[in-house]
Amino acid sequence: MFNTVFKKLLSTYFVIIVITFLILGLLFSQLFGSYFFNRNERLLLEEGEKINELVIDYLNGYITRERLNLELQSVERFLNTRIWIIDKRGIIYGVSSDEEKWIGKQITKKDMLEVLKGRTIVKKGIYEEKGKTPMVTVGVPIFINGRVDNAIIMHSPLYEITKAIREVHKIIWTAMLVSFFISFIILYVVSRKLSAPIREMGQVAQKLAEGDFHQRVTSYEQEDEIGKVTKTFNVMAEQLEKIEENRRSFISAVAHELRSPLTLIKGFIQGMVDGTVEDHEQEKYLNIILRETKRLTQLIGNLLDIQKMESVEYPIYPQGFDINELIVRTLIKYEEEINQKEIAVNIDLQKEQGIVFADKDAYEQVIINLLDNAMKFIKHSGKLNIKSYYLNKKVWVEIQDNGIGISKEEQQKIWDQFYKVDESRNRNKKGTGLGLYIVKRIIDRHEESIKVESELGVGTTFTFSLSPKEK
Repeated sequence: MFNTVFKKLLSTYFVIIVITFLILGLLFSQLFGSYFFNRNERLLLEEGEKINELVIDYLNGYITRERLNLELQSVERFLNTRIWIIDKRGIIYGVSSDEEKWIGKQITKKDMLEVLKGRTIVKKGIYEEKGKTPMVTVGVPIFINGRVDNAIIMHSPLYEITKAIREVHKIIWTAMLVSFFISFIILYVVSRKLSAPIREMGQVAQKLAEGDFHQRVTSYEQEDEIGKVTKTFNVMAEQLEKIEENRRSFISAVAHELRSPLTLIKGFIQGMVDGTVEDHEQEKYLNIILRETKRLTQLIGNLLDIQKMESVEYPIYPQGFDINELIVRTLIKYEEEINQKEIAVNIDLQKEQGIVFADKDAYEQVIINLLDNAMKFIKHSGKLNIKSYYLNKKVWVEIQDNGIGISKEEQQKIWDQFYKVDESRNRNKKGTGLGLYIVKRIIDRHEESIKVESELGVGTTFTFSLSPKEK
């Protein structure tokens, strides 16, 4: 039944409102009831004090009995209260206008006689000697010369009070009912509005799961917690869309990179098998096949490296090492190729801050990839300059070649997967297009920086940073 956030919110708030309104209604009813009863008691007590003075004046002969009766009648009409005046034996000798039948009767009820002991009494309920009508009875003693000589008993029927209380209850519960319906409407609208983005997120998430990465949540634009979750969800959807685009691009690029050498290898081998390639040319084509298999091996190795680097938990193992020693040791691996192309190598390594703190194997991969890139584009008898220096609390390594250079438009693209600078100009076809992408990932993982400066026909300079090891 409660299978949606909207229903849960609505039912929860509905129960809260009902309980709150019931408690408030009962509380207000009780408060108003107590207020009316207490107010009536205070009025009776106040009037009892006034009658007390009148009775004393009467007993002292200051006013006549007629004057006393008129005053009692006035109080009766004003408060709808029956008044008795009793002597110290409990015998009624004075009454209000329509209470003449009680003259001469003696009060026998014990709690009523307590007033003759000097106590003011207030009692609610049915007074048996007055019939079965619920009443508020107030007894006020009359003191003469410090002794209780007489007393005043006043009976006020409760139906006047209960009638007023019923009217107040009617107003309270009507207001509560109107407030409840207004609150329910507001609650419905708010619950609907709060649950709408959650419901839409569920629908969008379902579409994302089905492969439609263009979906976004658009039903909520507030700056509260739900709005932040909605924005985060949309950012996640955008990232998924980019990941999907990159995945498709990656698969397409990998398929293309694999198809070309495999097609070439298949063609040469097929030619050897069916005799199309003559025996004296087989060595030439075998060398081509060997070169392409090496490129495939390098491509697979790079893909495995990328798979590790794409993981958020891609580990790095920082250690202290001499960057200058690593540069020289890595450069030795290219000695044969340097000699074949008669490249002039110039090395300028600073000695003061050579010890750095980073993942040694990862930075060896950086240097290898940058040297591979330089070797591809340096012409015969070209130049290669390698330099290290300390600047702004960082150790910088600079690898410069005088190759074909990179245009301004292409300099921002060289860090992309499978991007080859020479592809559009049909020059060097070596490499996989992943070397610089791997370099950028390693540098970013170390929270360091790398920059490129290049000019067509002049050459290219790559410069990257490392953190020196603290002494």
